[in-house]
Amino acid sequence: MFLPVLAAAASMLFAAAPDTALAYAEALARAQKYEDDSQAQMYRLNRLYPPLGKAMPAIFQACAPDATTTGKPDFTVILSFKGGAFEAVRNTSDHSIALCITEKMSALKYAPPPYPDFAEEIHLKLSGE
Repeated sequence: MFLPVLAAAASMLFAAAPDTALAYAEALARAQKYEDDSQAQMYRLNRLYPPLGKAMPAIFQACAPDATTTGKPDFTVILSFKGGAFEAVRNTSDHSIALCITEKMSALKYAPPPYPDFAEEIHLKLSGE
């Protein structure tokens, strides 16, 4: 009886933690695989970044509303697709702003990628340095 309760508590802890290094590394490898691919470049230019660019100011405002850059993190997220559909935003930062941005980016709708296992690495520089 104690074991199921302990397992349930552990799963809640892990669900709230930042992305695992293994999942992040796997998504990063896929992002690097498509970094110079021409179809991926067209997807980024025409289907991914235009709507993402429109959504990000509101996300930044919601997650880091003050005008100062002091204490804001620089971090990287990876948009991960599996089976041709959006799967997750991968992030290894445990900073509260990074977690908020990751959560809000995860709620966005993304156009189907050019490859079923596509991933896109995005560097977010919030520190102003």
